[in-house]
Amino acid sequence: MKNNRFAALILILLLGSSIESEAKVCIGCGSQIPDNANYCMTCMTPQPQNATVGQQSLQKEPREVILDMFHFLDDYEGYFYNLQYLNILGKMPEIKTMFQNASMRYKNIEKMLPEECRLLANIYAAKYQLFEGITNVMKSLRVDSGYRGAILKSSLVTMGYYNNIINQFRVPRRWTVENINILKKQMENVNKRVQKYNVTSKYITLDDNKIPKGQPVMIISINGKNARVMVMGPSMTNDPIEGNMSLTNLEKRTTWKKENIFFFEDIPLKD
Repeated sequence: MKNNRFAALILILLLGSSIESEAKVCIGCGSQIPDNANYCMTCMTPQPQNATVGQQSLQKEPREVILDMFHFLDDYEGYFYNLQYLNILGKMPEIKTMFQNASMRYKNIEKMLPEECRLLANIYAAKYQLFEGITNVMKSLRVDSGYRGAILKSSLVTMGYYNNIINQFRVPRRWTVENINILKKQMENVNKRVQKYNVTSKYITLDDNKIPKGQPVMIISINGKNARVMVMGPSMTNDPIEGNMSLTNLEKRTTWKKENIFFFEDIPLKD
C-alpha cells in the first residue's frame, strides 16, 4: 500500500512539473519560452515574471481568464459610443495585433476550458469581427453617409446584444447543461435579431420617408405590437432613416414574419 502511495505521489509530481514547464508562453505571440525568460526571442515582447498559463488558470476562474484576455475589446468599444472616429480608425491596427496575440494565447488553453468559456471566447471573436467590419466601412469615402450611419447604429445594437451575453459571465454562476443550452440559444438569437429583411410592397413609409421595394431594413426593437425599423441604405441626410411600423404592416410589406418575434424574447439563465 505504501509503495502504491509513493508511486502515485511521484506521478503527480512528474505531471505537475511537466505541465509547469510547458505552460509558460509568450504574452505577445504565444510561443513557448523558458520559465525565467524576461522577453521572447521570437517577437521580443517583455514578459511579466512568473506569468504562465498554468499559474493564471490556477489563480483565476476560467471565465475571469477569458474576460481579462479580451477586455481590450470592451475598452475599444467605448470609442464607438462616443463617436470618436479618429480613435476608432487610428487604434484599429493596434486592436488587430492585440486580438491576434490574445487568440494565440487562447489556443494554448482552449482544451483546458469548460464549454461555456469557449463559447464566451466565440462571442469576443464575433465582437472583433464586428469592429473590423465597421472600420472597413468607415474608411470608405464612397459609402453614403446615411448608410454609414445605419451600419454604425446596427453595429451598436449588435454590440449591445453581445454585451448582454458577456455580462452574464461577470458574476459567478453554475453552468449546468441547461444553462449552456440557453447560452447557445442566446447566441443564435443575436444572429436572427440582426438579420436584414427586404421591402416587398411598392413602398413602406417610415416617418414620412417612402422606402421603395427591394430596400433592406433591420428591426431595431419590438415593443408590443410595433417594431422600430431602420433602412440599411442611403438617405438624404447624414442620419439613417428609421421609424415605427405595426407588426401586421411589417409582415405584409416586407419579408419579415411574425414568428420572428420570438427572436426578440429574452431567455434568462437559470439560477
